[in-house]
Amino acid sequence: MAVLLDATPLAEGHARRGIGIAVTGLLSGLAQLPEAERPVLLAREEQHVPDGFRVRRVSWRSRSLPRLPDTGPRRVGARAARDRQERVFHATRHELIPEGPGVVATCHDLIPALFPTQYLGGATRIAERAAYRHFLDRLVGAEMIVVPSHETAADVVARLDVPEERVRVIPHGTPPSALPAGERPPGPYLLYAGALDPHKNPELAVDVLSAVAPEVRLVLTGPWAPRRLAALRRRAQAMGVDGRIEWRGWQPDGALAALRAGATAALITSRKEGFGLPVLEAMQAGTPVIASDIPSLRETGGEVAQYCDLGLVGEWARAVELLLDDPDAASRAAAAGRRRAAEFTWARTADALRAVWREAGDY
Repeated sequence: MAVLLDATPLAEGHARRGIGIAVTGLLSGLAQLPEAERPVLLAREEQHVPDGFRVRRVSWRSRSLPRLPDTGPRRVGARAARDRQERVFHATRHELIPEGPGVVATCHDLIPALFPTQYLGGATRIAERAAYRHFLDRLVGAEMIVVPSHETAADVVARLDVPEERVRVIPHGTPPSALPAGERPPGPYLLYAGALDPHKNPELAVDVLSAVAPEVRLVLTGPWAPRRLAALRRRAQAMGVDGRIEWRGWQPDGALAALRAGATAALITSRKEGFGLPVLEAMQAGTPVIASDIPSLRETGGEVAQYCDLGLVGEWARAVELLLDDPDAASRAAAAGRRRAAEFTWARTADALRAVWREAGDY
């Protein structure tokens, strides 16, 4: 089966986000195949790719103007799909999905469509709304759509009226773990690791901190937009807990691993996720997980994580107190989490995706 796989997310800011983690992991799974069975990678001129893959290089001049989507990937995707020798083209980023037969498209989530006011609203986002509509149109037109969770599959079917038989659920694998390297805060602390986007709901982490014992601290890490950070700090100040929060921002992998290793629990407060990657990352590190009771996080965490209602702060506080009061329960949660995370392998993801490629190529 000849396949051209889009690896361009690894050339830019996407590389350290969920999309980049997914593509990196997928390539690690595909690298376990015989070299002749691996896909050809579509990559930008300056981009590093793993050894053992054939590569087709493309280029475009990126734009950096705010609120103006980069149209380069759209042009490149259309040209690569038109000129390819491979029977299947798999687009992993939404800007690059082309038209035509044999197109497989990954839909990581439909969060902008589900939270339109927060992500696409306002007079300054006209171009972004148009670009997102273009993505949805191209997604609907793909031969097959790959999603990482049953929740995202249900969103695609319900919101876009796509037949279920064209959607395939293929969970991601667990990312590789880094060796802990760095200092941990003294005393018990909770960890929030992620962006401050509206669907991530970081405000709930601050609310939970205000409801637990005063000796408990909260460590926040992640890539943060300044405006969202300022708003969250104002909330913490209004609740009187700003002094109990360490605002660490983006952390290297080793430092984040050290923070996970020492945390009483990881708080996963999302209103919506395409896949429970934050749950997997915490469980792999042996960090007990307290997560929002939403389908995608339950799909990932299974019976291991503790799930709480988004609207009940007291429920979250009680889950934290249980871990603080019962070290044995925390140890059991850590061990069970590691076992659960080990079930999600990139080799399994790669095998499932190859089946989709064979199906899409039989047109």
